[in-house]
Amino acid sequence: MAASFGEQLRLAREARGISLREISEQTRISTRYLEAIESGDLKRLPGGIFNRSFIKAYAKYVGYDEREALEAYARTAREQGASPDEVTTTPYKSHVYTDGNGARSPLVTLVLTILILAILSLGVYAALHWYQRHEADKPNEPATPAAPAQQQAATTTPNNPAAAPVTAGFVIQLKAVNQEAWVKTRVDDEVSQETILQPGAVKEFRPTQSLSIKYAKIKAPSLELTINGRPANVTASSTTNPVEMVITKDDYQKFLQ
Repeated sequence: MAASFGEQLRLAREARGISLREISEQTRISTRYLEAIESGDLKRLPGGIFNRSFIKAYAKYVGYDEREALEAYARTAREQGASPDEVTTTPYKSHVYTDGNGARSPLVTLVLTILILAILSLGVYAALHWYQRHEADKPNEPATPAAPAQQQAATTTPNNPAAAPVTAGFVIQLKAVNQEAWVKTRVDDEVSQETILQPGAVKEFRPTQSLSIKYAKIKAPSLELTINGRPANVTASSTTNPVEMVITKDDYQKFLQ
């Protein structure tokens, strides 16, 4: 029965032109175990549930009836004086059922993957920590000295009689007092920005040409405005709500107190 059992599986394999190497690569079963199945030498198999799994996988791959193969295996095992679930390999060293030429245990692969990920994570953390320390230790760059007033302002000369004084600096600060205030601002031609100023919060603007400020009439007393460090009036009376103030560098003086 042992020879008949292995012969049937071998003939099914050869009829389909399948090599033992192909079965080994697809099922991850060592070729020496496949050869033991074909020869009926069950003592060379690892034993227990592995034998049934190997035979079932072999039969399925070559198109042989799996149930019939398992029954033939059970008969062969009994004829050899052992229970189908007690046949063991002597000696048996490993549960890696390949020839060892490029395959490894899934557990080893998992451990290696976790180890590699841990090393990469530590490397990223160390690099980030070094960068933060490097930035913190970097000395502050000295501020660029302000240009002399005569270089910031154009003067009227005989060659340029139409030249008009240019405002040196244009800084506007808006502060909320007592209560929060909603404002919508637009610096020059940029996109408008909406902000809710909390009590005591200050928002600074440095427009090149103009600054538009929109706010609710009722919030006018809650806003403080300074232009180039000088107090300015916040318009409270208006025919529209919300109120819009447009401050330009050419006429901002009219808002000063």
